[in-house]
Amino acid sequence: MSNDIFLVTNEAGLGYTLGHPGWLTGDTPETARRLTADELVAAGYGLKLIDEPPTFDAGKQACAVAPIDQWEVTETTATVKYLVTDLPFETVRALKLAALADKRWSVETGGIAINGAPVRTDANSQAKITGAVSLFQNDPSLEAIDWEAQPGVWVTLDAPTMKVIGVAVGRHVQTCFSRARALSADIMAAADIEALDAVDIEAGWPGQ
Repeated sequence: MSNDIFLVTNEAGLGYTLGHPGWLTGDTPETARRLTADELVAAGYGLKLIDEPPTFDAGKQACAVAPIDQWEVTETTATVKYLVTDLPFETVRALKLAALADKRWSVETGGIAINGAPVRTDANSQAKITGAVSLFQNDPSLEAIDWEAQPGVWVTLDAPTMKVIGVAVGRHVQTCFSRARALSADIMAAADIEALDAVDIEAGWPGQ
């Protein structure tokens, strides 16, 4: 509940919410202060608004504010009522597929360790690694390149080392896609909510 939010009725009798009106009390500027929420209610400004959204599963349910005439109203307060409804099965499936895509991207771009050394695998790093491997392949005279392994951490890499990194990153990316493909098939094969719940999109990823 916020002491500065109120349910107020306008001249047409329509309810809507407003913040603190800034009303002051006190005999002099030095003693002036803003009226408290209780004092505003007592003066007839409005009702203190109690807004406590319920917990719900956003992957399976929708939550919306009920019409004002369904709120719980007392002489001093108005409590917002929420309506929680189950989402259609196809919507729940689509949300789980979207969550799977986010999970795959997170793992894919989260980095890997090669021989104990961290290697970045975000999209930009993947492109640069691919470019470096290609450069060595197309320029046999090139012996080594400078590489920023981590921000501020510089190393010198030769062709065999760069190839190892390229293969490791490529396999990591493909493993992520293979896992996402398998989970996507399980999600599409699910016939009901219970079957969807049984598909654990958090498990089985590389690095776990």
